Amino acid sequence: MSADTRAIADSFYAAIHGGHFDALFDILSDDCTIEYYGPAVIPFAGIFRGKEKCRIFFGHVANDVEIQDFRQEEFIVDGSKAAVVGHLTLKLHTNGRVYDSDYVHVIDVADGKVVRFRDFQDSAKAAFVCTDVETPER
Repeated sequence: MSADTRAIADSFYAAIHGGHFDALFDILSDDCTIEYYGPAVIPFAGIFRGKEKCRIFFGHVANDVEIQDFRQEEFIVDGSKAAVVGHLTLKLHTNGRVYDSDYVHVIDVADGKVVRFRDFQDSAKAAFVCTDVETPER
């Protein structure tokens, strides 16, 4: 199972890097869950249950940020679970601010599909970058 898990994780990231979201959604199970823990000020924060809700998560990624750097540096695979250590740099479209963080993704696989994707990053930094810090003119 570990080799299959690694191959599925590789396909998952290849689809993201290539912008092939149809291929990405083919990898997700119908009842997939995506979890990104953070406050609502972060557009892609939340728990997304079911493939249609997971589309919302990736819609935010595709539309709300410019991915400047997204690399996977280490894969740790054990059975049906892959932990992926990496780094990303995102630029928010709303305010032009840049977010830079290491991350750990935990991907759970069953029956050849991703059933759960957990995204652990510096959500405090992401919240700060997403917050409008300009003094409003009233």
